[in-house]
Amino acid sequence: MILKRLTIGFVVLLWWLTLGGCADIGLPDPAVRYIAFGDSSTNGPGDLNYWNFLAEKIDQSTDRFANEGSGGESSSEGLERLRDLLERELYPNAKVLLYWQGGDDLIRFIKDRDPLLVYSPNDENYPFKNDLESELDTIQNNIEQSIALGQNAGLKVYAATYYFLMQNMQCKPAILGILVGTQADHANDYIVKLNERIRQAVQNRDAVLVDVETQALFFLEDRNNYHDCNHMSDRGNRIVADVFFTVLDPVAD
Repeated sequence: MILKRLTIGFVVLLWWLTLGGCADIGLPDPAVRYIAFGDSSTNGPGDLNYWNFLAEKIDQSTDRFANEGSGGESSSEGLERLRDLLERELYPNAKVLLYWQGGDDLIRFIKDRDPLLVYSPNDENYPFKNDLESELDTIQNNIEQSIALGQNAGLKVYAATYYFLMQNMQCKPAILGILVGTQADHANDYIVKLNERIRQAVQNRDAVLVDVETQALFFLEDRNNYHDCNHMSDRGNRIVADVFFTVLDPVAD
């Protein structure tokens, strides 16, 4: 009877773990000092993300970094996830929040209004000007609230701007599966506007800016920097890590 109960208990436990029970619990991790939080720019399709290389550059093991990237997440969704994460004190010894969100908001905006990227937001006859300004206001507000959450939790917050998209590569967000010619140019015009709001949010909240856009044209010079149109390859992520490294103040263990 005891053996039967143990067997049943083991089967139930195995089933629960298979469904991701441990991930749902989110057990506290006292080893973490850096929370890498964001969308797929933080947790992308490549083998290694920027924070893996950043850990190497500051001579820290990757278990000091929490990978809290969630692909396809908007800044609004991220705000609530970050709030929950901090309230649960999953990383009680964390000192730094590396924040990178806002890009997926624009992807959704473009899909809803101009999926073929016929217009640049810089066009005189751009038909979605008011909608775009409202969307950017929302993104900036979400970023500022997210920064404030981190700061109120005692974290030093670093927030990153975005790199540009590469044309003529596989591009899942694009309606045709690829960005061609002016489509990529128009998409990157949106990114410039997003980055302006990220910079303003960082300034308003007295956080630290990680201005990845400063390397945007350099990234575009070599397709090997990209995994696909909107994600970095391992090579590209190593360069992103360099940008973070230039402004990062490593924490004492």
